[in-house]
Amino acid sequence: MKAWMKKIAVHWKELRTQLFFTYFLVFAFFFGAVALVVSTSIRDLLIDQIGSNRTAVLRQIGERANIVKTSSTTLSNLYRYEIQENGFLQEEMGGEAMEKAQKYLDSQKMIYDEVFSHIGLGYEVVLMGANGFTYNSADLDITTWPHQPWFKYLLAALDGGGVQFSRTFGSVAGKEQRYWFAVGQLVGDGEDKSILLILIDERLLENLYVSTQEQGGEVYIYDHNGFIVSHSNKKMLGKQFIDVNYMQDVYGTDQANLIRKLGESYMLSTYLDEKTGWTIVEESPARIILGTLNRTYWVMGCLLAMGLILALGVSVYISRRISNPLAELSRAMDKFGGNGFTPSPVGCATREIGSLQESFNHMAVEIFSLMEIIKEREEQKRKLEVNFLRAQINPHFLYNTLFSIRCAVEVGKNSQAANMLGAFIDLLRSTLAVKDNTVPLEDELETTRKYLVVQKLRYGEKVNYEVEMEECTKHCMVPPLILQPLVENAIFHGLEAKSDGGTVVIESALEGENLLLTITDDGAGMDEETLDRVRTKCGRNVVKDGRSIGMSNVHNRIRLNYGEGYGLVLESSKGIGTTVTLVMPAVMGKEAGYESPGGG
Repeated sequence: MKAWMKKIAVHWKELRTQLFFTYFLVFAFFFGAVALVVSTSIRDLLIDQIGSNRTAVLRQIGERANIVKTSSTTLSNLYRYEIQENGFLQEEMGGEAMEKAQKYLDSQKMIYDEVFSHIGLGYEVVLMGANGFTYNSADLDITTWPHQPWFKYLLAALDGGGVQFSRTFGSVAGKEQRYWFAVGQLVGDGEDKSILLILIDERLLENLYVSTQEQGGEVYIYDHNGFIVSHSNKKMLGKQFIDVNYMQDVYGTDQANLIRKLGESYMLSTYLDEKTGWTIVEESPARIILGTLNRTYWVMGCLLAMGLILALGVSVYISRRISNPLAELSRAMDKFGGNGFTPSPVGCATREIGSLQESFNHMAVEIFSLMEIIKEREEQKRKLEVNFLRAQINPHFLYNTLFSIRCAVEVGKNSQAANMLGAFIDLLRSTLAVKDNTVPLEDELETTRKYLVVQKLRYGEKVNYEVEMEECTKHCMVPPLILQPLVENAIFHGLEAKSDGGTVVIESALEGENLLLTITDDGAGMDEETLDRVRTKCGRNVVKDGRSIGMSNVHNRIRLNYGEGYGLVLESSKGIGTTVTLVMPAVMGKEAGYESPGGG
């Protein structure tokens, strides 16, 4: 987990990642905001449109209900006129007259049924005469009506005169429970007035809206007192559970609203018919009527997903377009100064980044040009220093050797001096003629052996030497005259300081990719204090000891040719002897491009 988090943290620090997330979040926010605004606007527009359509439907239902109510009032007035004109409510009315009146009203009903058939007005007539005459076209059980609340409420309303409408009530017609609302008015004069009721089947009102009712929804009608006149749920008929003032204040009288009911959204549409005083209400599940909106949401979701995919692609493109040239420039800067560096080409990038790349490339070319000049000058300086050191060793070497010959002449050893001079001439022929910067190790050892011959002639048995060269090292290329100064130091500062004789041993070996040349003597050696003075404070390097320029010269030549990691390693013990090891790269003759004289 920690490695995963660390990897994320590393990637987050990259410019490309930050640019990608920045652009993607901006695009995602933009597309999300547009989708939200558009979907909200469409939702509001769709709700307004559907609400307007539903209230328009309720308005049509109200108009049809008004026709029913108006037709009912007209029927009531027609029957009142017929009853009064024919004297059906006179005090003295025998059985024969009542039967005749019954037949007359039946015939009139047939006529009125035909007249009002075009509006489908189904009705029944009930007359409760004060003289005992009763007319009941539907053969309803009316004996209990005077004790029912709806009838009492109607009687109270009729005291104000005119035509009044009752609450919806249930009554059994035959074996069927049916629901009615009555249009009533008083007929006759005097204190004992008869009641004329035109009974309208509630199903007539239900038929007005049942075809427009949404699946799962409800439509109902209530009067100005909040009593349910018509309802798809018959148990609600005649109940007063509506607060009219609250409904009008909150939901208006001709508009639609979204409400929450039983955890579900509904669209509540209302319309108040001023003529009838009835309010038609529709409650429809939002999931049904807003099904189009759900499809719109789905389309918007698909468009949003496409927008996010587009945002992803654009973000990747822009982030790479900006970061890739910078990354290339960064990699070029990292490679700057190395052997594999080449100026980066100016790719497809912004004008500013392209200008930065061109400036860097120009700077890199200038720096490389300066570096080449400095490198060339340093190489010339190194060659001059090497040549100086090489020239320095020659006079020193000549002086010491000639001094040895002079000493032999002075003591009368002319024959020995002549042999030394002959060996010396042979030595000069092999050393002063060398013009190359490097020579094979076998040639360098041969030159050193000739120098040891000269010294052997001078010192006799006091100086002995051994040369042990591994076969694999003889073609290694080394700077000329790097062994002679060290052998000279071993003789003059090691063996000569002893009373008896000693031996100088020269060895060569390979260690990995390095060539090791070791000069060991069993001379006087050095104590720790003297050894510390001649050792370098920097590992393998040594410094001039003050008595001889030999070690310092050889050490500096090796470092100038091969670098700071190479040079001399010095070990010594007082009374035991000294060992000097030369460490340098093992460069074979073919690698150095050297060919020995005569093609050997």
